[in-house]
Amino acid sequence: MKGLIFLTALLLLTPLCQAADYKTILLVSVDALHPDAVSKENSPNIMYLAENGAYSPFATSSNPPKTLISHTVMLTGLQPLENGKTDNAWQVGEPRVSKPTLLSAAKGRGYETCLIYSKQKLGYLKNSSTDTEIFAKDDAVEKTAEVLDTSKKQFIFLHISGLDTEGPVSGWMSEEYIDEFRFIDEQLGALFKKALKSPSVLIIVTSDHAGHDKIHGSDHPEDFKRPLAVYSSLKKITHIPDSALKIDGLKKYIEEEF
Repeated sequence: MKGLIFLTALLLLTPLCQAADYKTILLVSVDALHPDAVSKENSPNIMYLAENGAYSPFATSSNPPKTLISHTVMLTGLQPLENGKTDNAWQVGEPRVSKPTLLSAAKGRGYETCLIYSKQKLGYLKNSSTDTEIFAKDDAVEKTAEVLDTSKKQFIFLHISGLDTEGPVSGWMSEEYIDEFRFIDEQLGALFKKALKSPSVLIIVTSDHAGHDKIHGSDHPEDFKRPLAVYSSLKKITHIPDSALKIDGLKKYIEEEF
């Protein structure tokens, strides 16, 4: 409770208008997060950002809605046939993404860039514009908190695993799935507190895909669902355009924000 009160105070004290560009941009993807799980009860820290910014439970995934394919579309803004990633696998030593990504855009605008992920295959997304790459299977949020430096101009992409394991084992929206999500949100609360100390910050929280029963990656409508929350300290965001709800439109939306 004390943590939530502190987070609320930071949000209220953060000015809505500043002349400077964003000092900190944090893009968080919670793997396999179904929007039906997002609520004040299950994810108070994500919801605080959403309530002080904008939120939609109607964002959609790539086709097919699979982790690496979806994240490649998210970061390149291109569909699988356009970006060249049509399979869901990658191993160290294999070629990486060849198309420009959000990290490329951020690097071009003077940001230090960080790619932090908890599934090894997301290493595919590293390119020459990536300053820091960290594979952290079990402690990606903590590693991000260590890397985050609000005195620098930073762009951080953070991928969080956990639900992608719990969903296939216990079922999407099962008690075990919700417990795992609550734990992830609690971890994110500490990271958000640090990020909100930045002179100016943009935080985006989303996912790559959802699932149904114990299945994901299929053509079932539930598998394509994603949540999207956006918070800015520079302005009050009250609406997310439909184009940004599509996973291939998120890159352009974020670029237009910074």
